[in-house]
This record gives sequence, C-alpha cells and structure tokens, in this order.
Amino acid sequence: MRLHFVCALVLPIVSVALSACGGGGGGGHNTPAPPAVTASVTVTSPAAKIYEGDTVQLVATAKDAAGNVLPGKSATWSSDKPQSFPVSASGELKTWGTGAVTVTASIDGVTGSLALAIVPMEVLVTVGAKEVVLDYTTDRCPDNETPDGPARFVRAQDGSLVLFDGRTYINRGADFASIARDCNQPALVKALRPTPDSYENAEMIWSVYREGDQWHVLVHNEFHDPIAATCQPGNPFPGNPCWYNSVTYAVSTDGARSFSKPGAPAHTIAPAPYAWVPPAPGVPAEGYVEGYFNPSNIVQGKDGYYYAFLMAIPFENWNQMQGLCVFRTRTLGDPASWRAWDGSGFDLRMTSPYVTGGTAPICAFLGGFVIPSHLVYDTYLERYMAVATSPGALDVDGRSPTCGIFYALSADLVHWSKHRLLVEASMPWCAANPSSPGLLEPVNVLYPSIVDHADTTVNFEKAGRTPYLYYVRFNGDNLDRDLMRVPLTLTRTN
Repeated sequence: MRLHFVCALVLPIVSVALSACGGGGGGGHNTPAPPAVTASVTVTSPAAKIYEGDTVQLVATAKDAAGNVLPGKSATWSSDKPQSFPVSASGELKTWGTGAVTVTASIDGVTGSLALAIVPMEVLVTVGAKEVVLDYTTDRCPDNETPDGPARFVRAQDGSLVLFDGRTYINRGADFASIARDCNQPALVKALRPTPDSYENAEMIWSVYREGDQWHVLVHNEFHDPIAATCQPGNPFPGNPCWYNSVTYAVSTDGARSFSKPGAPAHTIAPAPYAWVPPAPGVPAEGYVEGYFNPSNIVQGKDGYYYAFLMAIPFENWNQMQGLCVFRTRTLGDPASWRAWDGSGFDLRMTSPYVTGGTAPICAFLGGFVIPSHLVYDTYLERYMAVATSPGALDVDGRSPTCGIFYALSADLVHWSKHRLLVEASMPWCAANPSSPGLLEPVNVLYPSIVDHADTTVNFEKAGRTPYLYYVRFNGDNLDRDLMRVPLTLTRTN
C-alpha cells in the first residue's frame, strides 16, 4: 500500500514512473495514436459575389474521414485560367477578367476545387447639363492659343486653382467658377530646335504634378522635321506631317509661371525607340509618325509609386502600330528613374537611341485603350478609372459599334476591364449617329478628363460618385475650340 501511494504521487510529475509502477498496460508501453489522414479538402471564398479587379483570399480546409478539421495543413494552389485569374501560393486570387474560373487546392495528395463566376462592375452613368469653361471667342491669348490637351487641375500653395490644357499659356482662378486665361507670359516657350536628338522641339505642357513648391511636368514634345526635303523644309510646327515624338521633363519653382528643363537632353523620359529617319523620296509623309505621345496625368498609387500612361507608335505608321503603355517612378524630379511595364514587371528603361547607339526595347501594350487621356482613383467604385476617346467605333453591350468617350476600371493600373461607354460623341476619325439622344455634342470633341470639384487632393487624383467630365469642343474651325464640362452621376447597378 505504501508503494502504491508513492506511485500515485509521482505519476503526474514523472511520466516514466508508469513502467515502474505497472501502469500503461500492454506490457508497460504506450501506443501512439495513428496520424490523422486527410480525407477531403474544401475550398471556400469569403465573398459570395466577386467583381473583376477584386483580390480574394481563398481558404483550403482539410478534414479526416469523420469530418474533423485537420489544423496546420498547407495547400498547393492552382487556377485553370492563370493568365486572367492567377492564384498565389497562399491562396490569394487575382481577378483580371470576367467569366468562370476553377481554383484547386491540394493537401496530402487530396484535392478540392471551387468554381467561381467573376462579374464586371456595372455602372449607370447619368449626364447633366453642359457648360462652357473657356470660350475661344472671348477667353484666348494669341489667336493660335486654343485648348489642345485634356484639362488638368492643380491646387496652388495659396489654395487657388491652376488649369493646364496643352498650350503654353495656362489658366488660373480662385475656384472652378473663376478660371481665366493668364496671358501675362507663356509658361513654357517652345525651343523649336531643328534636330531630333535635342528633344527640345515643339513642346507642350501636358501633365503636371505639384509636390510642395516643385511643379513637375511631363512634356509632350513634337519634332517635325524642318530639314528633310521629303517633309516640309522650314516648318517645325505640327502642320509638318513628319512627326517624331518623345516625352520629356520640366519643372517649375515659381508657382507654374515658368518651367525649365534641367540637364537637357538628359531631361528625356520616353524617347522614341528608333533614331529618326525621314521618309525616302516617293514615300508620302502623311502618316509618317512615330514615338511616345500624350502622357496621361500622374496619379500616386497605393504602393507609393507615381503612375502615368502614354501612347506608343514605335514604327513610322500612324494607323498600324498603336498601343498604350504604363510607366512609373518614385522620384518625379529624376527623368531617368521612370520605368515602363515590360509585360511582367516595371523593369524597362526607355533609353534614347542617340545615347545608346542602338534601338531601345518597346514597352508592353496594355489591353483596351490606345489613346491615353486621364486617370483618377474613384472612391465610389473603389477602382482606378481611365477615360479616353475611342480609336474607332466600339461595340457597346451587343449594340451597334459606337463612337464616344469610354472608361475602364482597374485595381492595379496594369490590368484593366473592358472599356465601357461613358457618353456618345464624335471625334475627327469617328462620326457618331447625329440622331442619338445621348450625343454629347453635334460637333467633334477631344481630350476628356475626369475632375471632381469636391476632391481635396493637390493634384485632383481622386473622384467620387459625382465628378465632372471635361472635354474640348471643336466648333468647325480647327482653332475655334471651347473647353466644356458636364456633371456626371455614377450609380452601381450590381
């Protein structure tokens, strides 16, 4: 009895005493429980409805034959459509398109799958009454000073607004109702150098982003060959059809009253990938266009990078080789820091063939738009929104192809939804049905941008449910153009 009493006291403390005291049975040895065997795998989604652009964290759960959850099990993931719907090693699903996808998780050789339907975000757009912002007949400086780019607003340090529209003179006002042309001096005087490798030719202020007292600019720079006999000798202006384009950098530190190009020609951001060669004798100069064009405005992404679009025509053919590229930087003041999307990452430096002595690689084209215009992050839709004029008549929900201003949505500025009609409109290359009840104007329009008057950011990078659509209206004569705006209301319908 005394020995039994001692063993009873020792048992909870020293497990090896079991064999000495005769406990444990089976000849005095423990028999470990057999390991749990995975009998089934279940894949679940936290969202019942998944929209294009959503990122969804899927969960794989392993169970034994009795239906008990087996914790601590890791899965191997796969997607049957990895190009549009890639899934990471941790089960994070990206949705870069719409339609059906099946995601599979494998644990201990047992698989489970989940079929998902990714749907587009449906948005109803209501257009209000249009109004004139700048009238060519009353609000211009020299006769050739007409809006020639998308409206970009920037808030100055004193709270006033500065409006850029692609010309050398800019516009100022205390608020959106008092914007007027500032004809005191041009903000950027065209250098009009006669050589393509200078990258200082017919320059236009295109995209402005203010950081403190520095106003960074993406310049749309046009070289129109004024020397070659097959072009228009003596004409360095856009009327000359020989066109070699680049995107360069300038900066202002005096409130956007003047801009300089530090380190030219090292101020070049996106030079054309090939050195300029004028058309050979007998080759028409019309359509002989190449380079990088029309950068969009700049927006800062959630990752801290600054992003913009540009249009690419790598070879000398306006009609056959156009595409849209996206590029980014962390340092707006360093032209050499920009990198373009190359199809898998932002690793492409857009170099000058005059510096390297060879052809530069071409940025990877994004799907959808060809002509970049304007970017915002829409807080109502929780997506980036891009707007642009259509390159031609586009299909609209199975209806007849339509000309107009379209928009697309994205969660990451690289993968974009199918373009959707914002409003019907005519462009110089695409005539809309004049009897359409939703036609924006009876004349051609260009250069759309989205500006939310309630946006408090310095560079108007955000929009909500009720932004304005700004655009340029052509009144017949090429120079007679008005800057217009209409209020929009966006309503999600699914």
